[in-house]
Amino acid sequence: MIPTYQDADIVLKLYDQFESDRLREAKRWFSSTFLGEPWTYESFMRLHPRGSEGFRQFVTLYGFFEMVGVLHKNGLVHPDLLFDMWFINGYFIPLYPIIEGWRAEGDIHVAENFERLARAELAWIAEKKGAQYVPEVPYPTAG
Repeated sequence: MIPTYQDADIVLKLYDQFESDRLREAKRWFSSTFLGEPWTYESFMRLHPRGSEGFRQFVTLYGFFEMVGVLHKNGLVHPDLLFDMWFINGYFIPLYPIIEGWRAEGDIHVAENFERLARAELAWIAEKKGAQYVPEVPYPTAG
């Protein structure tokens, strides 16, 4: 299905939120924290325990993509516009060990829509660009 002007408007509104001061701060934190050696849940929680500024930035960033995942799951955001705009796995892959550890503590549904969105992006890349462009990921790609 070809994207509509309404589809474009939704993506532009998401982009406005993505560029908000709060999310800019979270993205700056992400870039300085996650671009380097991969984290484990334990090392992350030692430096960024619940209630800390770092944990708040983590929740802000994953929360944005969780919301986008809910919209995508319900057909309210066009995948061609969404996945052409953002590389979701560029955020999900580094955050995955933290999410996985949080789930292991019992909150099994944390970031489930973010993960679903990341998986959908992999399928979209395979379909639109070719399987050779699908990145290797540290998480299960089947349902």
